[in-house]
Order: sequence, then structure tokens, then C-alpha cells
Amino acid sequence: MPVTGLALLLTAAAAAAPVPARTRAAPPPPAPRTVVFKTRDGWTLDALYRPARRGRATVILAHGVGSSKSEWAPLTGLLAKAGVGTLALDLRGHAGSQAGPDGPRSYQTFDADGEWGRAVEDLDAAARWLKARGVPAARIGFGGASIGANLAAAAAVRDRAAPFLLLLSPGPDYRGVRLTLRPGLPTLIGAAPTDPYADAVLKPASEVPGVRTFSAPAGHGVQMFADARALRLVASWVEREAAPRSR
Repeated sequence: MPVTGLALLLTAAAAAAPVPARTRAAPPPPAPRTVVFKTRDGWTLDALYRPARRGRATVILAHGVGSSKSEWAPLTGLLAKAGVGTLALDLRGHAGSQAGPDGPRSYQTFDADGEWGRAVEDLDAAARWLKARGVPAARIGFGGASIGANLAAAAAVRDRAAPFLLLLSPGPDYRGVRLTLRPGLPTLIGAAPTDPYADAVLKPASEVPGVRTFSAPAGHGVQMFADARALRLVASWVEREAAPRSR
């Protein structure tokens, strides 16, 4: 075949080939917005909310003693890119959640009257707030760090529809909040050997059905995110558990 004929044939074939569809860019993650809701026992709580993309779950996140919702920023930023919703709250007596039923109170008074045990209601209130906005109960997970981990575990026991649980540095008993796990619930628990009280939880917890554990090099609670591998592991696990479920 003459060169000119071959060139014409190739040009015609190229023109007939289907044009590949453009890959649709993922929408930018929503910016967090501050929301406020009340507990049944009279506390007004502040939280940072990022809604989930369609079909994905939302995780409620509880911080440790003396901290705030902002400690979760490294994780919530990654989850937002994957379309996972987050609701990181200020526990009662912390940061923006200072007003209680008897007037302003600080977490520093909680040990004297057993208030810590009642703080699981903060996570229950967060779940009710999400459900009131159309988030299905089966798409609301719980997570926490330090005493927030123990509170998240208690909330997941109370809310049987919760699909997964994330615990960073839980302890056997923090300030009267004992660690309870729901067998069969997909659960990720992390601790560091430099934090022996929390690290001691990993071995017995690993024997509970549904529980996966990991060890970070150092740190307590979200401090473990200083290790990039630990942060990626946690984010990837939550993304998988929060993914849309096939019907």
C-alpha cells in the first residue's frame, strides 16, 4: 500500500475511535462549620461538622481530658477528602461547651461528683443531632481518644446500630469510665508502648471478635498522629468502614 494511502487509513481510524470520557474531578471537601446542640441533662455543646458524601458514614469524635474538638484536625481533613463525614465535639466542660445545667462549669470539677460517667450523653446527643438531619443510625460511627475513647466505646454499646468504632489510647478505666467493647462490632484500637496503661489494653482487646489493634511508636491519643503511618492507617481504616454499603 502506498504511504499516502496508509496515512489516510490511519487518520480515518483515529477519527473513528471513541473519545475517552473526561474523568470527573472529585468535589472539594466541605469546610467544617460550627454547630451547637443540647444534651438531655442540660449541657450546650459546640462541635465541628463536615457532612458526608452520599452513602458514606459520619463518625462522631470525642477528645481527651483538657483538650477540644480541634485535636482531630489531622484526621478529619483526610477523611473529608474521602467523603467521610465527621462531627468532632467539645465534651461538656471543655472549650466551647462550658455552659451546664447549673451555670458555667469546668471539667476540672468533674472527678468530685462523677460527671465523667455522664459525659457519654454528649455522644448520644451528637448522634441524635445527626439523625434529626437525616443521617441513618447505621451510618453513624463513634471514635475517641483517651477518655474520649472510653466514652465512644460506651456510646457504641448503647447505640446498637453503630457500624464501627475507633479508639485511640483507651484505658481499662479513666476517671470512672470503664472500657466496654461490643463483640462483633468492627473496631480499631491503637496505643503506643510508651503509654503502658493504654498499651495494656491491646492484647486482651485483640481477642474480642471484630477488634483490630495497632501499635504506634509513641504518643497518647491523637499524639500518635505525629507518626504519618499511624495517621494513614487510621484514616484508611475509617474510610473502608465508612464506604457506601452494597444493597
